[in-house]
Amino acid sequence: MYKFKFLLVAGLIVLNTAVAKSQQNLCIENRFLKVEVNTLGAELQSIKSMKSGTEYLWQGDEEYWGGKAPVMFPVNVKFKDAHFCYKGKEYQMPDMGLAKISTFKMTDIRKGEVTLVLESNHATLEKYPFSFRLQITYRVKGKKLINEFVVENTGNEMMYFALGGHPGFRFPIEGKSERGKNGFVFDKNYTIKRTEIAGGLVQNNEIPFLNNENSFAFNDERIPNAGMFLKNMPSRKISIGTIGGPAYITVDLKDFPNVNMWTPPGMPFACIEPMIGHHDLQNTALEIDKKEYLTALPAGKKKNYSFGIVVNE
Repeated sequence: MYKFKFLLVAGLIVLNTAVAKSQQNLCIENRFLKVEVNTLGAELQSIKSMKSGTEYLWQGDEEYWGGKAPVMFPVNVKFKDAHFCYKGKEYQMPDMGLAKISTFKMTDIRKGEVTLVLESNHATLEKYPFSFRLQITYRVKGKKLINEFVVENTGNEMMYFALGGHPGFRFPIEGKSERGKNGFVFDKNYTIKRTEIAGGLVQNNEIPFLNNENSFAFNDERIPNAGMFLKNMPSRKISIGTIGGPAYITVDLKDFPNVNMWTPPGMPFACIEPMIGHHDLQNTALEIDKKEYLTALPAGKKKNYSFGIVVNE
């Protein structure tokens, strides 16, 4: 994980790293939700109820996990050994990719909507040899936060990428954190297997996951330290809430076919991660153009994706 130190200067938060980058929190809201997003990584910082002031987004704690909601691009979680090859040249790719460590430009903001853009540059081309434009729009509509992504290939050759969200959520919203009383809730009963993840990589085997169930608690013995990955997840809406009670957060996967769920034993947060693509494979090709799970985007083309986060008060 990346560890940063922060300084408060004239009301702005400044990232103190070897190469200092200024960052800024941007706020959008409607009568139900107040949302903050940072220009560093276009990462969500807060999802609050306007009525109660309740914070739903995990606020980051290095003792557990310092992230909040990183955007994963052009890799989901990691490439094997943090590198890949293209046309005979080797490139190093940080965990979760380039968006997380890049400063986005805010191109539009209004009361309930903000758009941020990252374009390829000298720094990105050193780690990822493709010209691109990544546009991210956050929009509040009722009690829903819509996350929209436009990936554009601005180069003159085929581009290969994965895309994902990694929002973490607090639980419980009130009271002491009791994992046995909280859990994931699905839209109906399922009997499905999940793909095993080890060392941040997709393994070759599947593990029983749900057995005619629509929920399981965070203290369930089936929950591993690693993620729980489901390809082509049949449940398009996954919630977090009290077992047998109401759900207070629902993630609508929409255009994202895959999902990873991560809540290591003993942790006071849970992540629901919509994915286009997935983690790299245990037995993977080193060449990026041979990683068949990546999206291949022709020169001059773009793709649009979205998922939603619903606050259920």
